[in-house]
Amino acid sequence: MRERLRLAQDLLGHAVPSGDLAQIVDRALTVLIDQLLRRKFAATPHPRDKRGQAEDSDNIPADVRRAAYVKDGGRCSFVSTDGHRCGERRFIEFHHVIPRAADGKATVENIQLRCRAHNGHEVDLFFGPGMRRWRREADAGGTRPGTSRRSRMEGFIAAAIRSGP
Repeated sequence: MRERLRLAQDLLGHAVPSGDLAQIVDRALTVLIDQLLRRKFAATPHPRDKRGQAEDSDNIPADVRRAAYVKDGGRCSFVSTDGHRCGERRFIEFHHVIPRAADGKATVENIQLRCRAHNGHEVDLFFGPGMRRWRREADAGGTRPGTSRRSRMEGFIAAAIRSGP
């Protein structure tokens, strides 16, 4: 790391003649944060036009990811029953208000940001406790070979509806 800092000081010699480490680290963090925002939330100053996608795609389009990030301020948007908003920025995930398994689409209205804990909490509320464990086992190969994730989810939902509350 020391060698990389020295190389950065040398390469930025024209822009930061003093070699001030605080300025160099600030520039590096700015570039890193921009790169991470671009990767996770498709945040870019020059977005491309929308491209079509298949109706059954699990992909969340870039314009929807950008809008969700702006709408929720890059933080978990879960609000508890007492009106307190979580606001966590770590382990942020895209949350489908109407789950994909229940034909929820990846639209600006249906996508929100949730921290991992609150996204899981919402899964438990919608599908009932144990769904996350079942899904982890299924994704690890606990189902018949050749069955898609969507068909496993549809089967689980159908079974839950048949058994009732």
